[in-house]
Amino acid sequence: MTTPPAAGTRRLLIIGAGSSGLITLKYACELLTGWEIECFEQSDGVTGAWGNPYEGFVSTSTKYTTQFASYRRFDASVCSDGGASRSEFFRDGEYGEYLTRFADHFGLRGRVAHGRRVLALARAGGSAGWEVTYAAPDAAEPLVRRFDAVVICTGLVAEPRSLGDHPRVASLPTVMSSDGLREITGKTVVVVGGGEMATDFANRLAQPGLGNRVFLSLRSGIRVSPRYHPIRGVPSDFLRNRLMLSIHVDIRNWIGARFVAARIRYRRWFERVFPPRADPQASGAPAPTGAGVASDWSKRLNRRAERGLFDMFHNKSDDFLTAIAEGRLDVVGAPLDASFTTFGEFDAEGTREIAPDVVVPAVGFRSRLGRLSDGAIELRDFYLGCRHIEHDDLFLVGFARPVIGNIPSISEIQARYVVLSLAGQVARPSDIVQRHAVDAAERRRRFAGVDTNLIYPVEMFPYCDRLAREMGVAPRPRTLRERWAVLTAPATTLDYACFQGARDAGATPPTYLPASLIFLLFLLKPLDWAYRAIVRQR
Repeated sequence: MTTPPAAGTRRLLIIGAGSSGLITLKYACELLTGWEIECFEQSDGVTGAWGNPYEGFVSTSTKYTTQFASYRRFDASVCSDGGASRSEFFRDGEYGEYLTRFADHFGLRGRVAHGRRVLALARAGGSAGWEVTYAAPDAAEPLVRRFDAVVICTGLVAEPRSLGDHPRVASLPTVMSSDGLREITGKTVVVVGGGEMATDFANRLAQPGLGNRVFLSLRSGIRVSPRYHPIRGVPSDFLRNRLMLSIHVDIRNWIGARFVAARIRYRRWFERVFPPRADPQASGAPAPTGAGVASDWSKRLNRRAERGLFDMFHNKSDDFLTAIAEGRLDVVGAPLDASFTTFGEFDAEGTREIAPDVVVPAVGFRSRLGRLSDGAIELRDFYLGCRHIEHDDLFLVGFARPVIGNIPSISEIQARYVVLSLAGQVARPSDIVQRHAVDAAERRRRFAGVDTNLIYPVEMFPYCDRLAREMGVAPRPRTLRERWAVLTAPATTLDYACFQGARDAGATPPTYLPASLIFLLFLLKPLDWAYRAIVRQR
């Protein structure tokens, strides 16, 4: 069944109504006058994959840096309890509540068609437009409609990567459900994977009340970044500023690796020299258990990491280190057989025999783009991870994966770029194919451990800065005081010129990085300029 478009009306379809879809819908409704805009969402909500998490969930990025710049509700203040409450982060269902308020504030709910699952996407007859096949709750058979442009916002968790068909391997969708892990009790469990999801699963399964014996299986090391940094005891997000990020990545990698090693090895010294803003024990928080063991494992995991500090994904779900220190979680190497009974030792010679009752797959996700389009659309064909190099009526939002940072803030910059492109306010580069080839080659070089055909890895702020420059909204501080704040305060997408009003409406964010370290960063700038000149001449 095919529904014809109304005469003279341009149609836009946004697929997905999670954080990426909502922010795209918001900008489309504001900037695309004269368009008929629809948003298809398979579920009955507007909170996406992480809007209704398990009990006890704590985000790995702060509220301040994760919120949409166009809907500012949080500042960069730090609670006086020394991190005991983790109030700087989204907890339990708070992020879902934020998205719900966002949708209500901008009147987006009425624009979302729920229960619509897109089955296929194909080029329409002729040279432009897309035919979208989808299932709807009130239709006995799939429907087909034509749209002039499509923005896919289904994100990175569309389809879990499989560990194969094995009776011990648990279903990841089941495990990710609110009660999925609670049902695993009194078992020997192996969690395979080293990302934030894997370490979070392992930590939750290792809770004392569940009675499980839990192993975390790793192929290589992990870049573990603490939620709260030993410098000042503030969220790590709040120490990352634009002055630091302005240093060439090669220099940052070289210095950063040594700084992290020193931070782990001399943690107590860092805490004495840069004391926390509050004492967590003074607020009634329990003293950390096995801090020395946790620090040793952090050092071992970082030492085995295969890429530079800013060239691989960081893991800020650091509670699993406490589970290791308390003996509730053991770390082993990669599985050596298809039965998941023989594993290598981590950071040592030899093997480990395990008889798991359950194997939890947490090795990431792959997009459904190829399956959706019968192989005609793949992530690798999108310039800057969001603009198709052949079809200028097909876009992605929310598919970039940051090595450090968060997806919602990146999605907002992508969404604005995509919608302005559709509105004709951001020109399509005439040499887009050549630019894309250069970008793809650089991404393969820098992120050599990542399959860039399936994942578009980015360093958050340099990537967002590039999109902002193409939109003409790079940060433009108006005074020396503003320039200082942009350089030294926590980096945020509020820095971009298009969000100046939202930035002005809130308090000026404080600078948490110690003055001595800011001074050292300024001393590095001449070296940075010289190194960049050398790189340009190569």
